[in-house]
Amino acid sequence: MQISAIAEADFYKIDSCRRVIAHDCAQKFAALDLGVPLGCYGLSWRSDLIEPIVKLSPDRRTVWIGVDQQLAAISLDDGRIIVALPFTTYIVQILTVSDVTAVLTEEEVLLFNPGGSIGFSDDLPDQGIGMTVDGENLVIKMLEGESLTLNPMTGYFKQPAPALR
Repeated sequence: MQISAIAEADFYKIDSCRRVIAHDCAQKFAALDLGVPLGCYGLSWRSDLIEPIVKLSPDRRTVWIGVDQQLAAISLDDGRIIVALPFTTYIVQILTVSDVTAVLTEEEVLLFNPGGSIGFSDDLPDQGIGMTVDGENLVIKMLEGESLTLNPMTGYFKQPAPALR
Protein backbone atom coordinates (compact mmCIF):
# COMPACT_ATOMS: atom_id res chain seq x y z
CA MET A 1 0.00 0.00 0.00
CA GLN A 2 1.61 3.20 -1.19
CA ILE A 3 0.36 6.76 -1.64
CA SER A 4 2.01 9.09 -4.13
CA ALA A 5 1.32 12.58 -5.43
CA ILE A 6 0.01 12.77 -8.99
CA ALA A 7 -0.96 15.51 -11.44
CA GLU A 8 -4.58 16.62 -11.81
CA ALA A 9 -4.72 15.11 -15.32
CA ASP A 10 -3.61 11.73 -13.93
CA PHE A 11 -6.29 11.92 -11.22
CA TYR A 12 -8.99 12.26 -13.90
CA LYS A 13 -7.57 9.24 -15.78
CA ILE A 14 -8.55 7.08 -12.78
CA ASP A 15 -12.05 5.58 -13.19
CA SER A 16 -14.59 7.79 -11.42
CA CYS A 17 -15.74 4.89 -9.23
CA ARG A 18 -12.15 4.62 -7.92
CA ARG A 19 -11.87 8.30 -6.97
CA VAL A 20 -12.67 7.63 -3.32
CA ILE A 21 -12.13 11.20 -2.15
CA ALA A 22 -12.80 13.95 -4.67
CA HIS A 23 -13.12 17.60 -3.64
CA ASP A 24 -14.45 20.46 -5.70
CA CYS A 25 -11.70 23.00 -6.36
CA ALA A 26 -9.00 20.49 -5.42
CA GLN A 27 -5.40 21.67 -5.29
CA LYS A 28 -3.64 18.37 -4.51
CA PHE A 29 -4.01 14.92 -6.02
CA ALA A 30 -2.73 11.48 -5.07
CA ALA A 31 -2.99 7.83 -6.02
CA LEU A 32 -3.31 5.13 -3.37
CA ASP A 33 -1.84 1.94 -4.82
CA LEU A 34 -3.26 -1.14 -3.11
CA GLY A 35 -1.23 -3.52 -5.27
CA VAL A 36 -2.36 -6.46 -7.35
CA PRO A 37 -5.23 -7.19 -7.91
CA LEU A 38 -6.89 -4.09 -6.40
CA GLY A 39 -4.93 -1.37 -8.21
CA CYS A 40 -5.02 2.39 -7.65
CA TYR A 41 -7.59 4.69 -6.09
CA GLY A 42 -7.64 8.47 -6.49
CA LEU A 43 -7.70 11.20 -3.85
CA SER A 44 -8.04 14.95 -4.25
CA TRP A 45 -8.22 17.68 -1.65
CA ARG A 46 -8.06 21.44 -1.27
CA SER A 47 -5.31 22.32 1.19
CA ASP A 48 -1.58 22.40 0.51
CA LEU A 49 -0.99 22.10 4.26
CA ILE A 50 -2.91 18.87 4.86
CA GLU A 51 -1.80 15.37 3.90
CA PRO A 52 -4.06 12.31 3.76
CA ILE A 53 -4.30 10.06 6.81
CA VAL A 54 -4.10 6.36 5.87
CA LYS A 55 -4.65 3.60 8.46
CA LEU A 56 -5.21 -0.15 8.31
CA SER A 57 -8.03 -1.60 10.38
CA PRO A 58 -7.04 -3.86 13.31
CA ASP A 59 -7.95 -6.96 11.25
CA ARG A 60 -5.93 -5.59 8.29
CA ARG A 61 -8.89 -6.10 5.94
CA THR A 62 -9.81 -2.43 5.47
CA VAL A 63 -7.81 0.69 4.66
CA TRP A 64 -9.16 3.96 6.08
CA ILE A 65 -8.38 7.26 4.37
CA GLY A 66 -9.20 10.74 5.64
CA VAL A 67 -8.30 14.13 4.21
CA ASP A 68 -9.84 17.57 4.64
CA GLN A 69 -13.49 16.86 5.43
CA GLN A 70 -13.90 13.45 3.82
CA LEU A 71 -13.47 9.88 5.01
CA ALA A 72 -13.34 6.69 2.97
CA ALA A 73 -12.72 3.03 3.69
CA ILE A 74 -11.81 0.38 1.12
CA SER A 75 -12.12 -3.37 1.63
CA LEU A 76 -8.78 -5.03 0.97
CA ASP A 77 -10.63 -8.31 0.27
CA ASP A 78 -12.38 -7.14 -2.88
CA GLY A 79 -11.65 -3.42 -3.40
CA ARG A 80 -15.18 -2.26 -2.55
CA ILE A 81 -15.57 1.21 -1.09
CA ILE A 82 -17.38 0.46 2.17
CA VAL A 83 -17.44 4.00 3.62
CA ALA A 84 -17.58 7.36 1.84
CA LEU A 85 -18.56 10.04 4.31
CA PRO A 86 -18.29 13.84 4.19
CA PHE A 87 -18.01 15.93 7.36
CA THR A 88 -18.70 19.59 8.07
CA THR A 89 -15.36 19.98 9.88
CA TYR A 90 -11.83 18.72 9.29
CA ILE A 91 -10.66 15.22 10.15
CA VAL A 92 -8.01 15.49 12.85
CA GLN A 93 -6.98 11.86 13.38
CA ILE A 94 -7.80 8.22 12.67
CA LEU A 95 -6.82 5.52 15.18
CA THR A 96 -7.45 1.82 15.35
CA VAL A 97 -7.93 0.13 18.70
CA SER A 98 -9.38 -3.27 19.61
CA ASP A 99 -11.90 -4.06 16.86
CA VAL A 100 -12.86 -0.49 16.04
CA THR A 101 -11.59 2.42 14.00
CA ALA A 102 -11.91 5.80 15.72
CA VAL A 103 -12.22 8.98 13.68
CA LEU A 104 -11.79 12.36 15.33
CA THR A 105 -13.00 15.50 13.61
CA GLU A 106 -12.79 18.97 15.08
CA GLU A 107 -16.33 18.62 16.46
CA GLU A 108 -17.12 14.91 16.89
CA VAL A 109 -15.78 11.43 17.47
CA LEU A 110 -17.01 8.37 15.58
CA LEU A 111 -16.31 4.67 16.14
CA PHE A 112 -16.64 2.32 13.19
CA ASN A 113 -17.23 -1.42 13.43
CA PRO A 114 -15.09 -3.80 11.31
CA GLY A 115 -17.67 -3.85 8.49
CA GLY A 116 -17.72 -0.04 8.23
CA SER A 117 -20.95 0.65 10.11
CA ILE A 118 -20.99 3.45 12.67
CA GLY A 119 -21.07 1.96 16.16
CA PHE A 120 -20.88 5.28 18.02
CA SER A 121 -20.97 8.97 17.22
CA ASP A 122 -21.03 11.94 19.56
CA ASP A 123 -20.39 15.67 19.44
CA LEU A 124 -17.48 17.03 21.45
CA PRO A 125 -17.89 19.81 24.04
CA ASP A 126 -14.83 21.61 22.65
CA GLN A 127 -12.63 21.38 19.55
CA GLY A 128 -10.85 18.03 19.37
CA ILE A 129 -7.12 18.22 18.65
CA GLY A 130 -5.91 14.64 19.09
CA MET A 131 -6.42 11.13 20.44
CA THR A 132 -4.22 8.62 22.22
CA VAL A 133 -4.75 5.06 23.36
CA ASP A 134 -4.57 4.46 27.11
CA GLY A 135 -5.01 0.76 27.83
CA GLU A 136 -8.35 -0.15 26.31
CA ASN A 137 -9.60 3.46 26.22
CA LEU A 138 -9.25 6.42 23.89
CA VAL A 139 -8.25 9.74 25.40
CA ILE A 140 -9.47 12.68 23.36
CA LYS A 141 -7.59 15.93 23.94
CA MET A 142 -9.50 19.20 23.63
CA LEU A 143 -8.23 22.59 22.50
CA GLU A 144 -8.87 24.19 25.90
CA GLY A 145 -6.71 21.55 27.66
CA GLU A 146 -9.37 19.17 28.95
CA SER A 147 -9.62 15.56 27.83
CA LEU A 148 -12.33 12.93 27.53
CA THR A 149 -11.84 9.20 28.06
CA LEU A 150 -13.93 6.98 25.81
CA ASN A 151 -14.26 3.21 26.01
CA PRO A 152 -14.36 2.15 22.33
CA MET A 153 -16.01 -1.19 23.12
CA THR A 154 -18.97 0.29 25.01
CA GLY A 155 -19.15 3.79 23.54
CA TYR A 156 -19.32 5.31 27.02
CA PHE A 157 -17.36 8.31 28.19
CA LYS A 158 -15.62 7.81 31.51
CA GLN A 159 -16.50 10.54 33.96
CA PRO A 160 -13.49 12.55 35.16
CA ALA A 161 -12.62 12.24 38.84
CA PRO A 162 -13.94 15.15 40.92
CA ALA A 163 -11.37 17.83 41.66
CA LEU A 164 -9.96 17.86 45.18
CA ARG A 165 -10.33 21.05 47.17
